[in-house]
Amino acid sequence: MCGIVGYIGPRNLTNGIMVGLERREYRGYDSCGIAAVDGGLTIRKTAGRLQKLREILARDPAKGSIGVGHTR
Repeated sequence: MCGIVGYIGPRNLTNGIMVGLERREYRGYDSCGIAAVDGGLTIRKTAGRLQKLREILARDPAKGSIGVGHTR
């Protein structure tokens, strides 16, 4: 089963979406990702658990005021 989280607002997009995805972590999944809009579309995704996505975002954050996150 998939989990989808959306965010619109002035605060840190990555933190808001990751909190929502962490609340859905119990569902079990094999991939996750974030897409953000900030003058263009930024996508960060990975196979595996949220920790791997967290590591990717630490190196290369997704920025913007509108975004979605998913687990699959």
